[in-house]
Amino acid sequence: MTTRPYLKMIQHSVTASGISFEEITPNFVYRATDGVKSFVMVDAEIGLNNSASTIIAMSKSLTYDVLHKANIPAVEHIYLPHPDSKFSNLNPYPLAEHYFQACNGEVVMKQDNGAQGNHVYKINEIADLHEKLDLLFSLQLNGAIGPYYEAEIEYRIVTFNHQARVFLGKKRVRSWKHNLINGAVTIEVKDQAKQEALAELASRTSKALGLDFCSVDILETNQGLMVIEVNHKVMLDEYCKQNPSEVPGLSDLYREVILQRMNQL
Repeated sequence: MTTRPYLKMIQHSVTASGISFEEITPNFVYRATDGVKSFVMVDAEIGLNNSASTIIAMSKSLTYDVLHKANIPAVEHIYLPHPDSKFSNLNPYPLAEHYFQACNGEVVMKQDNGAQGNHVYKINEIADLHEKLDLLFSLQLNGAIGPYYEAEIEYRIVTFNHQARVFLGKKRVRSWKHNLINGAVTIEVKDQAKQEALAELASRTSKALGLDFCSVDILETNQGLMVIEVNHKVMLDEYCKQNPSEVPGLSDLYREVILQRMNQL
C-alpha cells in the first residue's frame, strides 16, 4: 500500500469491493486486482481514457486545436516547436514575436506539455519573450503561447462519463497563477446557474476530447467562461488537503471509476 495520502485514498476506495493493489514501483506503479482480473495503475492514472485522447490532453496546443474545431470557447495556445524538431520547419521566434504584437504585448508562455504551473510565464517585454523561449528550448521542451486574461478565479471541473461530478474554484492570492500548490485557495461553487454553465462546458469538452475521466480547467474572463486546459489524470491532492470534508465523496467517485475500469477487462 502506498504512503502517499492521495493514492492511499484512491486505493482504499475499493477495499470493500474486494480490489487490492500490488506495489510494482514504490509510490508510483501498482497493479489493481480483484483476484481474477487486473490492470496497472501509474500514479493516479487509472487508465480509463484511450491513448490518443490522453496524448492530445497532454498538449496545450493540441487541446486548443480540438476544442476550437468543436466551437468550444477555449484560451488559444499556439505551438512553438523546439528548433531541432524533426516534425516542424517553423521558426518559433518570429512566430512568437508576431503573436506577442498581436496580443498588444501581453502573453503567457509555457511548456506545451506542462503541469502544476511549471515553466509558465507572463510576458510583457520582447526581451523576456526571447529569454523564456531560450529557457524552454534549453530544457529540450516545446513551447506554447497564448493571450493573458485577467481572471481572479479558475474552476476545475471533474467529469466522469462526461458528467460533472466535482466543482472546485481556485482563487489566486499571492500570484497571477491559480495553482493550489503555488498558494491559491479553494472556494465553493455555490451559484446554481454557474454550476450548470460550468458543467455544460466541461461535458462538451470531455466529449470533444474523448476523455471518460478527466478534469477541465476553466477561466472566468471578461469574455465569459473559457477552457484553459484539460487534465487526463485527475489530481486533487492539494484540494483534499484544503478540504478534508470532501474526501469521502471523492473516494466514492474513484470507486465508481475503478469498478468501471475493472468491468472493461
